[in-house]
Amino acid sequence: MLKTEALSFSYDNTNIFNFPDILLQKGEDLLILGDSGVGKTTLIQILSGLLRPQSGIVELNGTRFENLSSKSLDQFRGSHIGMVFQRSHFVRNLSILDNLLLFLYLSNKLHDKQRAIDLLEEIGLSDKMNSMPDELSQGEQQRAAIANALIKTPDLILADEPTSSLDDNNCQKIITLLKQQASLTNAKLIIITHDQRLKDQFNTSILL
Repeated sequence: MLKTEALSFSYDNTNIFNFPDILLQKGEDLLILGDSGVGKTTLIQILSGLLRPQSGIVELNGTRFENLSSKSLDQFRGSHIGMVFQRSHFVRNLSILDNLLLFLYLSNKLHDKQRAIDLLEEIGLSDKMNSMPDELSQGEQQRAAIANALIKTPDLILADEPTSSLDDNNCQKIITLLKQQASLTNAKLIIITHDQRLKDQFNTSILL
């Protein structure tokens, strides 16, 4: 379960972001919509443990983030949370497959090359596994970024503006892929975006 209560944050002690409470069980998904400047990036950083709130709690699977040291929180994130960023992050001189294996190593998960190969096949990139990131199209890079987030089989998947730079066709493919992969592992999925094309594709949504 993911639970947040009374989260707030301020960068200058003047403009305060107050966020709605969240409660997600295994396999559930949530769309968080908001325009620029309403705290979308701040919220996803708090949910991932990259930023500590000024008040309120974040609890994932019974672990409250405020009870963890910075090092322990980094380790917890590496084991339990997968993140899809707006801009893809790859080691450019490594193949897509080797990027996945590097992500596994950094998250202290068992080195499982077959798992990486199978995942690339599931997301339609089996023919690109030996390609370099810059050899992929924008849509393919976003799918590879999703694979990087999923390779460690996270309990929580957080996606920050995963479709904002994609056309309608690739937008639909990415959302379908995220939902399918979350369902396969019974993971919780949160997408934070300003992309209004997604609002009819989720049963549960929050407007910031």
